[in-house]
Amino acid sequence: MARAPQIINATKMGDHALRLIGTTDIDGNGTSHEVADVDPIVLFDFVNINTSAESPFRPHPHVGLTAMSFLPGGGTWMAWDSLEGDSDQHLQTGGLYFVHAGTPAFHHEFPSPDTVAAAMEVEFLQLVWNATDEEDVRTVVVQPKDVPVVTSEHGSVRVLAGDFCGVSAVQPFTHRKIIYAYVQIDQGCRMDFPIPPTMRGILFVIEGKLAVDDATVDARQMMILGDGDAALATINLDADRVTRFIIAAGEPVNKPFRKLLGLGGFIIGDTDDEVRDTMAELAETAEQIKQELPHYFPAQYL
Repeated sequence: MARAPQIINATKMGDHALRLIGTTDIDGNGTSHEVADVDPIVLFDFVNINTSAESPFRPHPHVGLTAMSFLPGGGTWMAWDSLEGDSDQHLQTGGLYFVHAGTPAFHHEFPSPDTVAAAMEVEFLQLVWNATDEEDVRTVVVQPKDVPVVTSEHGSVRVLAGDFCGVSAVQPFTHRKIIYAYVQIDQGCRMDFPIPPTMRGILFVIEGKLAVDDATVDARQMMILGDGDAALATINLDADRVTRFIIAAGEPVNKPFRKLLGLGGFIIGDTDDEVRDTMAELAETAEQIKQELPHYFPAQYL
């Protein structure tokens, strides 16, 4: 008997953010959501904000994680991290910024001054992968011109990471393969996508309505991809617009992890003691960053 598709509704966070993957930490802090992880994905958030409001973000730590930030539409963003300092590039719409923190790193992302002045609506996606089996630490800004795009008469696929639809994009991991893609399908059209059977992941509809094999996924819903989803047949069911969605999948790490929130971010590791000790060490670094870069901290954190 065929497996019933698992469709997940997002959990609202504040006025502007939705959580699709990720729940509370070892102390019960954070956002309670029904999907704690889809190995190897440990967090997935969608944010839609007006840039006239003060940015809620601040420099924060990651350990055991690769955080990928993508701008589907609206404005440009800037980035700072503890590895490279201020990025000399503004992240443009359609581009990708990732911090690969197999070992500790702090990072911070925020709208550019021009985007703030324009008081515009901006979409922002952050997808975070388990990198507890990695040791590399690096950051990369990938501008839209460097992101491979596959087009057809039915729509387009922006391949943000990995090998997909016959093209190769950035590969942030040393030991594991992933897929990360932004898809747009025209009204009434169909596109099929092969997913390697060794991978697990998700499909998230940003806008529109999508048929995925025998399931229907509405806007702001996520479908978890399982063993039976090696080939996805997707059809745009919205008669009035292009349907836009994300496909993300990777080879599972296949080991438990422990998550701890703190300092505006979160870290993961193998044991409670490990993440607690690491967070205590990072607190000293966070205080130093605050002293050196107070302009990157909202007033409530100073």
